[in-house]
Amino acid sequence: MQKEEKKYRPLTSQEVAIMTTNGCKADDWSKVLVSTEGFTPENVCRCRFKGDVRIGAGVTIKDVTSFIANYEIGDRVKIVNIGILETKGTTSFGNGSEVAVINENGGRSIRIFDNLTVQAAYMCALYRHRPVVVERLNAMAEAHAKEVSSTIGTIGNDARVCDCKIIRNVRIGEAAEIFGASILQNGTILSSSVSRTEIGVDVKMYDFIVQDGSSIDNGSLLRRCFVGQSVIIENLTATDSALFANSHMENCEACSIFAGPFTVSHHSSSLLIAGLFSFFNAGSGTNQSNHLFRTGAVHQGIHLRGVKFGSNAYTMLPCCNGAFTIVLGRHRNHADTDTFPYSYLVEKEGDSYLMPARNLTSYGTVRDLAKWAKRDKRRGTKRDNINFEECNPYIAVRFAKAIATLKQLIGPEEIEGPDIINWGRMKISRKAAYQGKALYTEALYKYLAEMLTKGGAREDISGRGHWIDCGGQFMPHSEMAKILDRLEAGDIDSPEGLKAAFDHIMDNYDDYAYDWAVGAVGDMLSHTPSAEELQEVIRLGREYAAKIKRFADKDREKDFETVSQVGYGIDCLSEEERLADFRAVRGD
Repeated sequence: MQKEEKKYRPLTSQEVAIMTTNGCKADDWSKVLVSTEGFTPENVCRCRFKGDVRIGAGVTIKDVTSFIANYEIGDRVKIVNIGILETKGTTSFGNGSEVAVINENGGRSIRIFDNLTVQAAYMCALYRHRPVVVERLNAMAEAHAKEVSSTIGTIGNDARVCDCKIIRNVRIGEAAEIFGASILQNGTILSSSVSRTEIGVDVKMYDFIVQDGSSIDNGSLLRRCFVGQSVIIENLTATDSALFANSHMENCEACSIFAGPFTVSHHSSSLLIAGLFSFFNAGSGTNQSNHLFRTGAVHQGIHLRGVKFGSNAYTMLPCCNGAFTIVLGRHRNHADTDTFPYSYLVEKEGDSYLMPARNLTSYGTVRDLAKWAKRDKRRGTKRDNINFEECNPYIAVRFAKAIATLKQLIGPEEIEGPDIINWGRMKISRKAAYQGKALYTEALYKYLAEMLTKGGAREDISGRGHWIDCGGQFMPHSEMAKILDRLEAGDIDSPEGLKAAFDHIMDNYDDYAYDWAVGAVGDMLSHTPSAEELQEVIRLGREYAAKIKRFADKDREKDFETVSQVGYGIDCLSEEERLADFRAVRGD
């Protein structure tokens, strides 16, 4: 990734003599070119050169046990104690590699390339019913792969490559730090001085793209994987997976996953397989099964924004977990809870019980919503568009649908119904249904109030109708349809053009959301709302927001009850000292 054309010259006979004395060899010294300024032959020791090699200014190369072949090495690069660094044949450096996300058999495969965004990947994987769109997106990836293909690999300025065994057909960005990797083959490592990428000890990667700011360490093994910006990976085994911005994977296994922004799995014995994830948190022992024995590994799990799995939680795929659902226990009934966001899905005597809206009153959810924006570690250009707004039309649409569904399930209040309601292969207690309807109603007003106080009415903006979460970006379904149509028509024909289309929606999000909220209030009133009626919705929404906050604060108090204080102040002789120790660690 050299940004400017460098000038090189042949080695002088004196420089060849110095390098030879330092233990260097070359199959053909005439193919070793060096920077016209700043090359120091004394800093090149014990290395064999094969093919075309270009060496920049201020470069240090020492102790290459096998050889360096067909590489352009940028300025101030350090290469110390490595085995093989080579470009073999013509390669696209991982660009264009096919990754079978979500479906192990390849039904949702994406082609990765170094400036891929989560929005483009989402479209390619999830819009298979628009085959022309998929063809256009794959063509963009293939065109980029062809553009970057070369017989010469590159190492950017100020990179360091030390104590590695085999690096073959890999482009390495500026300021990247690669220490102790075992084998890196057919890939691209993007990096910059403001967003360094680090590859660590005993890492093995094949057919990969790693974007800037990421860290991969501690024996991780990745095959056919895409790693987005500022992703942290340690001791991960992953195949056919795409991990997007700010995901964090440690001590676990991933197979055919589409890990949207902030997907987190920290624990050993946790398996994420054949699914779509986003803002996801896996408890220890999280597991899924992605095939029924008659049809094989063709099933998928959809885990929408904010889903959490408790320890040892299990789902048999296919399933769909609604946004911000907490999954506890083992579930084999292929639940679909998209209609009921912010719910608990719990196991009871082998059955799946749904507690609608229960998670709206959880302080843990409040904490999660606040932490994500603060934990965005990306620096410089941010490739993926990510909305962090709590009160958004995507969730509000589902609140409205949940209210209508619960009303239908409960039936006329004057008629006493069964204590347990069966819905979608799940059970809902009548009490939980009543509580859920009330909470969803209050939350809907809270959301409307927030959206009505941001943005404004514009003739060129319409946010009405259904909303989607496209890999972390909220948008009206109608706007996605426009992008799909433009792709099919050839109006959008490049990754840059596609990014600009998504950026336009992102930049105008508040106005889209405002227009949706006005339309939603109009649907509730059955007429176009007046300014006074909108103000009344805002007033009521703020009142409900305060009420929901009180519920969450009360939930937080459980963390400060007597049972939570067990083990604090173990050497204290008085209750006051013990409480002082607890408060010093946990706060008041």
